[in-house]
Amino acid sequence: MYPTDERILEHLAENSWATPKTIARETHLENIEIDEQYIQQRCDQLVDRELIAPVYDDMYEITSWGLAYLRGDLDAGTLPRWSIR
Repeated sequence: MYPTDERILEHLAENSWATPKTIARETHLENIEIDEQYIQQRCDQLVDRELIAPVYDDMYEITSWGLAYLRGDLDAGTLPRWSIR
C-alpha cells in the first residue's frame, strides 16, 4: 500500500463515491501534487484487490474490504502483490 492508496480509501470512506478527478481535488492530495492520472492508476490497483469498486464509468466506492483495511482489521500483507503497470 502506498500513502496515496490510503488517502483514496479515506476519501471514499468519507464520501459515498468519488472520481479520480474529485479525489485529486481533495486537500491532502493537492499538497503532495498528485495528478488525476496517477490516482486513476492507483484506483485500478485498488479495484484489482477489491478494496474499492467501480460504481459507474470512473466513479468508485469503498468496499467492505477497504473499510476493514482502514479499521486495521485487514493486513495489507495478505493482499495479492502490487504489480507495476
